Amino acid sequence: MKVDSFFPVQSKPTLYAMGGDDCSLFFNLETLTEKQQLDHRANIALTSALQVALIALGKPVDWVAMFEEFQADPWPALLERYRRHFVRAGYASIPPHHVIHGRSGDFYDSIAGRLPDVELVSLYMVSGTNAVLHRNPAALAVSRNLNSKFHFAVHAPAFGIPVPETWLTTKAGLATAPSLAFLERHLASDGAIMLKINGLAGARNVTSVASLDEALDYVAQYGDDMAVLLQKKLDLSQFTEMTADLRVTHDEISIANVRQILFAEGVWVGNFVPRTYSLTPQQEAALLRVGEYARRHGIGAPEGNNCGIDYFVGPGGEIVVTEINVRWTGGLFPTQAVERIKPQGIDFVVCFDLVPTDQAHAYMDFVEAHPPGPDEEAFACLSLGFSPFEQDIGGRPHIFVWHLVMGDFGVFHTAKSEALAPGVLPTTDVIRALG
Repeated sequence: MKVDSFFPVQSKPTLYAMGGDDCSLFFNLETLTEKQQLDHRANIALTSALQVALIALGKPVDWVAMFEEFQADPWPALLERYRRHFVRAGYASIPPHHVIHGRSGDFYDSIAGRLPDVELVSLYMVSGTNAVLHRNPAALAVSRNLNSKFHFAVHAPAFGIPVPETWLTTKAGLATAPSLAFLERHLASDGAIMLKINGLAGARNVTSVASLDEALDYVAQYGDDMAVLLQKKLDLSQFTEMTADLRVTHDEISIANVRQILFAEGVWVGNFVPRTYSLTPQQEAALLRVGEYARRHGIGAPEGNNCGIDYFVGPGGEIVVTEINVRWTGGLFPTQAVERIKPQGIDFVVCFDLVPTDQAHAYMDFVEAHPPGPDEEAFACLSLGFSPFEQDIGGRPHIFVWHLVMGDFGVFHTAKSEALAPGVLPTTDVIRALG
């Protein structure tokens, strides 16, 4: 049994085991700050939706590990509805009897003694909490390096990869003369600067600050030795933020997808993926060079590893890379999902969104009324997953859903507003406003 973070398309029987991994890559879960604890719990809640999506991305001989919360009412009925939704959409899907459940608090420890007879165990990423499965300290060290904003900032320029001007320091070092000089120079020219620390995906622990006081406030709850990265803030009127996934093997690097990141008020809300996106030869070469950098630093399983790249495209078409993530990315799931039922390609938007719990089946009624297929209308919907961890918003329980719209987003939004109650899918309202 081989254990790694393998690229989605695998012919061998596979167990997909993906829990809330990000924090444990860099931090001891027993000593998290209050903010990190909140982020970690939120990450577990969102990860549960990924587990549902894996049912669609797997095949009938595969298995998926899921949080035991899915077994509590009212979630089994909703999960079964998702299974039917996936089959009708054209996915082979993992069957109900190929699921093992584990505790969300110590997910990997709770499933380690009950692994099914498969050839591959595919992880979201190689992390500290899933070391009980991979048992590979060397792979963990590679994962820590290649998923570190700091490692990339230090080593990428020497590899010929363009990155924004960067200064590495610590919380204690923010108020020292070299850090102040970097801050003052970029605040004078750009009005703000990006501050980053290692942590979770989805732009968590990445913020824009306009003064030393704002920087110090942001890192106030961390120890003085917490590593802090300061980086030039690129002008979004001149640069477009993009992301891409690469499939990296021992002898091949290929671009799996390219997509535009959607942000609202500094928070990642989803991705826009056009039917076609043309890279110039120079851009393609720049992205493939990042894949070569990742391979030189230790990845490249024969089955393929994924390397996600966050980058900006400038006014002349030049690429500036801000960070890489050697793991499954938030965009890898939906791009794979669409590719399997729409190999000819289609424009789509995908986001995590909220649905009041008492509206969950009404939401699925709407999704199922607009399925992908040869007779679809101006748009089609997929719901890739949901979370059984309810969120209290205004005294009303809500669940996260992972919503995907193919085709005309404006027509979708009109239909959604007519069919669903107010407060269902509020993030799609934000995305419409962004457009």
